[in-house]
Amino acid sequence: MPHGILTKLHHVFPWALSVLAGLLLLAGSANGHFSEGTKLRTILLTIEDGALHAYVRTPAPLVFSDLVIRSQTQDAPLRSPYLRYETTATGGSYLLDLAGIEADSQAFSKRLAGSLVFSQSGKDIEATVTGFRILERMPDAAFNTADSARAALAAEGTGTDPQFGAAVIDFRIALQAPAPDAAVTVRAGYDPLIPGPGVAIDNHLIDARTSPPVSSTSPGQLEGGADISGSHLATALEFIHQGMVHILEGLDHVLLVVALALGVGATRKLIWLVTAFTLGHSVTLIASFLGLTPGWPWFIPVVEAAIAVSVLYAAVAALLRRSGSILVFGAIGLLHGLGFSFVLGDILGPDAPDLILALAAFNVGIELGQIAILAATLGIVYAVTRLSEPAVRPLRVGALSGIAFLSAWWVVERMMSVV
Repeated sequence: MPHGILTKLHHVFPWALSVLAGLLLLAGSANGHFSEGTKLRTILLTIEDGALHAYVRTPAPLVFSDLVIRSQTQDAPLRSPYLRYETTATGGSYLLDLAGIEADSQAFSKRLAGSLVFSQSGKDIEATVTGFRILERMPDAAFNTADSARAALAAEGTGTDPQFGAAVIDFRIALQAPAPDAAVTVRAGYDPLIPGPGVAIDNHLIDARTSPPVSSTSPGQLEGGADISGSHLATALEFIHQGMVHILEGLDHVLLVVALALGVGATRKLIWLVTAFTLGHSVTLIASFLGLTPGWPWFIPVVEAAIAVSVLYAAVAALLRRSGSILVFGAIGLLHGLGFSFVLGDILGPDAPDLILALAAFNVGIELGQIAILAATLGIVYAVTRLSEPAVRPLRVGALSGIAFLSAWWVVERMMSVV
């Protein structure tokens, strides 16, 4: 590339970064780790009397996803004998119609069975719903072992028509599997709905055919299917993937690591600071699942605001050529570990099967993602240095200024949610 072009680029680039930061600001903040819109579906396999059974705890809209997507795409009302629309003073909402369900429970059971398709060796398994109950909202009671799932089905459901968007359905499926103890694939039986802004869907898959049970996760609505095989290796690989995805999709975490790399460069001190950050977030990630962190309602928003402050600190420190101490980045790691625990906590509870394996693998995934960010940042710096060394400083200042600008906005925005 001609030197003249590079000279122009290194003058223009800081302004371009400022524009980019402004666009990010207008587009909104980075998603927080904890989302009240996270919807969790649990699918548990077990063997009873020599036959394969599945216990499912699901948000009600996933059982009607084909009707919901039709309503969304055609801008038409939801139509089902199991739903009714209630008009209120502030508008209206859909409810599950318990009377309609009771009047034709056999057809409703077929709808439940059709919401998921189980298969072995590429062949679908015949499925029959043998029991269900309807709840007003996601319960706190465990649903992670065969015994807890059976207890859930035996308990009373709601006696009043619940809000459709908040309702939860527990049901049991008898599966005519040719090999009850072999690997099973589960996929969505209906067309997927379009989640609203801020809504995420996760699936907690538990193989209780083994002792102890083996758990894994799969995001989305299972359009592509997910395997339940009882493999600890598959569980570990899935949580490694989840850890990598979380840090790479978490813009605040990414920008912290980028600021750290730009502030220290490829030096021995970078190794020490990254190690301190890693130890810090490992400690609080584990402590959160041992119940050693507060459960106060303001705790999560305060942590999210503090994480934004840590990104702002890292950017300003790098701009001032003050990279910070090992103790400071260890403390920052403690904060970010709490953030990591919030997203993992949306999927796993403290009593989840394979918790130790899941935590360890998730942490490994975070480290791999962190290494990828460091390598990419340092690689870009090296490439620009080789092309035009004078361009490095304005590029560095522009990038760090953009990070400081965006993180300052996050601080203000997240503090507003605290107060």
